[in-house]
Amino acid sequence: MIDTPEIPAVFARVISDIQRSDFADVVCVIRNMDAKPPSSIQSLPRRVWKFLSSPKLRQAILYAVYVKLDEWRSYDPQLDPLKPVDCSSFLRGIPQISVFPATSGPVHRFSEADIAQVKAADLDVIVRFGFNILKGDILGAARYGVWSYHHGDNDLYRGSPPYMWEMMEGSPRCGAVLQILTETLDGGLVIAKGQYACESAVSLFRNRLGPFWGSCYFLVWKLRELHEKGFPALRATAVPRADYGGRKALYSKSGNREMLGWMWRLLVRKLGQKRARRMLHWQTALRRNAVSSALHPASGSLDLSGFQFLKAPAGHFYADPFLFERDGRTFLFMEDYDYAAARGDLVVMDVTDGVPEQAEPCLATGSHLSYPFVFAHGGEIWMIPESMAAGEVALYRAEAFPHRWVKEKVLFSGPVVDTTVWQKDGTWYFFATLIVPGTEAVSLHLFTADSLTGDWRLHPASPLSNDVRDARGAGRLFMQDGVLYRPAQDCSGTYGRAIRLFRVDELTPSTYAESLVMEVGPQDVPRFAGCGAEGIHTYDRAGTFEVIDAKFSLPVTEVLGG
Repeated sequence: MIDTPEIPAVFARVISDIQRSDFADVVCVIRNMDAKPPSSIQSLPRRVWKFLSSPKLRQAILYAVYVKLDEWRSYDPQLDPLKPVDCSSFLRGIPQISVFPATSGPVHRFSEADIAQVKAADLDVIVRFGFNILKGDILGAARYGVWSYHHGDNDLYRGSPPYMWEMMEGSPRCGAVLQILTETLDGGLVIAKGQYACESAVSLFRNRLGPFWGSCYFLVWKLRELHEKGFPALRATAVPRADYGGRKALYSKSGNREMLGWMWRLLVRKLGQKRARRMLHWQTALRRNAVSSALHPASGSLDLSGFQFLKAPAGHFYADPFLFERDGRTFLFMEDYDYAAARGDLVVMDVTDGVPEQAEPCLATGSHLSYPFVFAHGGEIWMIPESMAAGEVALYRAEAFPHRWVKEKVLFSGPVVDTTVWQKDGTWYFFATLIVPGTEAVSLHLFTADSLTGDWRLHPASPLSNDVRDARGAGRLFMQDGVLYRPAQDCSGTYGRAIRLFRVDELTPSTYAESLVMEVGPQDVPRFAGCGAEGIHTYDRAGTFEVIDAKFSLPVTEVLGG
């Protein structure tokens, strides 16, 4: 369902994905013949007159000015999900049903004749990319209903403009859903939902990139699920309905007074940041000879006392730590990030007898590296670092442990971070976080292979998560008291805010299930340089050693030197 052949770029991508799939086809276009194309913009004098003559529009003058300034400052046409795209070329040859809907306020209804035409097309699904709020028999004109995106968390933000009020109210995250429409506004069956980071405190353009682009694959994902498993399975995995918790029953454009209040708060915060001259800085901390684990997920208790922070060279930070034992020695692998070069390389320390003065280089490729996941298999030692800057997931083998590594194979090509591996009953499981380029939208996918270097297959349960609170890895999976746990990063509000620990309840080549058992937050981390932590995003252990990393707000001179 479209208003005109010019539709937002994100929906053009969805249509293209459907046409490239091997399980769905676009067989009919339902077009709103009352709609005007986005390109039919009124002349400037007419727009000014319309604005000045409307009290409602005048009440939102600051919002209108803000949007223009934000676009001038942040706009990128390659990333804009709402940029009009003419779809005439790839909709050519597809039958069209032309509709003149009956309009009552914001509601569109179809005539009996139009509904008869739609039913005659024998559609499985109608996808709504246009029209207003739909009511009436059109909602049942396709076998599995009318599917529609809602850009905003339907449990907290109903109305418009999407992702503006999340920013103004300081929400740490924003949502997007795909729902099957019903007569009840915002009361449809939610078949897919994502939670995304609010990327900016000041830019609406930046804030909408993640949820718009991050959710655009929902439709193809659920069509594939419908094709492979049927509608009962699709309904069974629907998101449970929750009570609406928004501060407003229905959001609308911010009034001038609301905009002034928000801008004042931004100004005060900005002045405070300039006066403080501080920056967020990651620190790695090690605990030796631990009598018991820092984390006790079975009881939900934890104890991070006794961790000692390592000192990185001026202008650098150590993060993403992993431990590995070999021949009675314990080695600590880390990302060594150089602020001046804006790049991370990988370093290693032998921490068996204490922390040495300096870490030693172990892998540098000329592009950013982090998350050095080190493990043993088949008599060899392997590493899968994060190498998203190179656009690949690469497997390295230790040629001369721990300092020299050779690339054995590119396991996967694409924008992937924090790949974490687990082997069970002859199957290799690769937990990989996909990032939408140019945004902070993340989704956790599970892949399987028959061997460490085998071809990856998408696990039937993928994606495991579309939630910024648990879609990135926070260290290796580990067994404790016979139970497997998956550490995940909570990046809502700020990158690496906390660690969420999940119990893996089921892991087979065809099924996956997990349950949240505990969270480790910045309040649990020991203080450093008199400061409380503002985030923690990695945990690992080997033998009696444990390691974490945490970030602190420190004076710029202390971090960079000088």
